[in-house]
Amino acid sequence: MNLEILDIEKEIEDVVKTNKEKKLNKNVLNIIRTTLRNNIELTGIADNKANVLLSLNAVMLTFMVPLFIPRLDIIEKYHLVYPIILLILTSLITIYISALVLRPGKFNQGQSNLQKGRYVSPFFFGNFYKMNQSEFTDYVQDAISHGNLVNRHVIEDLHYIGTRLGIKMSMIRKAFAIFLTGFTTSVLLALILVILNH
Repeated sequence: MNLEILDIEKEIEDVVKTNKEKKLNKNVLNIIRTTLRNNIELTGIADNKANVLLSLNAVMLTFMVPLFIPRLDIIEKYHLVYPIILLILTSLITIYISALVLRPGKFNQGQSNLQKGRYVSPFFFGNFYKMNQSEFTDYVQDAISHGNLVNRHVIEDLHYIGTRLGIKMSMIRKAFAIFLTGFTTSVLLALILVILNH
């Protein structure tokens, strides 16, 4: 497990311990809720960016085949096979990373804790999607009757969404870097080969 995640988890534990006998201040809860909402919106933005990258590279690959096949003699004459291979590899790697960003994360990790009789957040769908309506109603009513438990669940949800967002943003940054580097390099290489073999 990542050291940063362990540090965040320790901070969450500390916050929960300090507030064991009292409810979190209303202002603090509002800040947490706003942060949650912002993180959810940023997650949507991250997914849109990944979707744009995936679509762009899929379209590029689709057009490359019919564009290059009739011009094999020109490709051979100017040795353009290398920049084309580089461009195809760049597109495939970018598509792969973008698909990983768009793939749903593990959302059922709370199920094992639930089966052990431990409390998990009733506000996160991954923890209750296997419950029937009556089980869910009882579980939520029981959870909200403990003020400190509700605070803990809100903090846990914030942590989960924040770490997931961090992973997504990091992968998108990587995908953009690979795409820009590969695309620019293949175009420059193609130009150099055309000039040298003209």
